[in-house]
Amino acid sequence: MTDILQVLMPWKFNECYTLFVIDHVKKHVTFIDFTPTEDWYKHMPYKRFAKAIIMVSKKYKIAYSKKCSGWAEDIFKWEHTIQTGIPIDLRGLNTSYLVLKAMTMWGNDRQMEFIRDAKILRSNSVIDLLSYEDNLCRYTIPSNIQQRLIDITKKD
Repeated sequence: MTDILQVLMPWKFNECYTLFVIDHVKKHVTFIDFTPTEDWYKHMPYKRFAKAIIMVSKKYKIAYSKKCSGWAEDIFKWEHTIQTGIPIDLRGLNTSYLVLKAMTMWGNDRQMEFIRDAKILRSNSVIDLLSYEDNLCRYTIPSNIQQRLIDITKKD
């Protein structure tokens, strides 16, 4: 039917980003959310994703049916889990960066490891942006700074 096994879908809701991992083989959706859980959600944690999963389900069904005609699955009816062990961004300022990091780490056999120190996280974010291969401004950066970025990224 299709060669797509998983889809990583970032989604913005409540002014923050979360990641939906849609697994076609297992018919399973994993939520990776970096925002704190409000007290009124604690007894039913999936409640906070209800509107988002309904919207994602509708949009995903439309988009995926373009790729695979006749596809009419409803991911809202699939099994859902919330990923544990994820750092919490109390102010929601770094969720977009954390989602990008989760996307790069997803699917590796090792456990996702996140830097939890906000200062290091921000500096790594800047380093990642500056050293990104498709950054069109990368070559206007002074050569000594470029070399420093190369040295820093080699350590990873």
